[in-house]
Amino acid sequence: MGRILQTITGKLKSTGHKSDNLPLLRATNIIKTPHSDHKKSTFLKIMASNPQIYYSDVVFEKPNIPDHLFNAGVFENCTFKNFDFSDAKFTDTDFIESEFENCNFSLAKLENVGMKEVTFKQCKLTGIDFGRCKDFLFCTNFESCILDYTSFIKKKNKKSRLIDCSAKGADFTESDFSQSLLQNCDFANAVFLNTNLNGVNLSTSYNFIINPETNLLKKAKFSLEGLPGLLANYGIIIVP
Repeated sequence: MGRILQTITGKLKSTGHKSDNLPLLRATNIIKTPHSDHKKSTFLKIMASNPQIYYSDVVFEKPNIPDHLFNAGVFENCTFKNFDFSDAKFTDTDFIESEFENCNFSLAKLENVGMKEVTFKQCKLTGIDFGRCKDFLFCTNFESCILDYTSFIKKKNKKSRLIDCSAKGADFTESDFSQSLLQNCDFANAVFLNTNLNGVNLSTSYNFIINPETNLLKKAKFSLEGLPGLLANYGIIIVP
């Protein structure tokens, strides 16, 4: 029948907000079978009735998530698969060392959301404004994602990874991506202004235009093919 939800420790704790005596649920290997439907239903009811619960080591798969789950919740070491979050709104939510796989976040709203060591794989994040996320311990990584027109304005995302991504028209103004790996990414029409790119590796990325006079580039790595993107503002013509 296929696994719908699984929690290794099944820990659900109070986050110390309004409710201090939230229930503690322990469940393992919740499977989509007639014998486990009651357990699954009970688990989801507890989540729905306690939006400030702390979720740990849970694998969420579409469509078994209450609509308001992502308001004031804390998710640590959780995995989310195959969700369509387009136009959704996330409020006062924290994701810690969690992973999103094959999810659509296009035009989703992130209000006071914590992203601490969060990885996105094969996700669509068109138009997301990460600038509205919490600054504290902000760290995001992306693999094979669409980040077109995404904003990282003023975000510190040091030592992050962007691998095999499209970041066309993305805005990195006043952000800090120092010591990051930006591998095989398309930065066509992306905005780099007062951006800290010290120590970044852009040697395999392409279509970027980065002005060395308005960005920090100490020890950044570029390929010979990337030189036109560094010299574009000088009107220099490079002949092969």
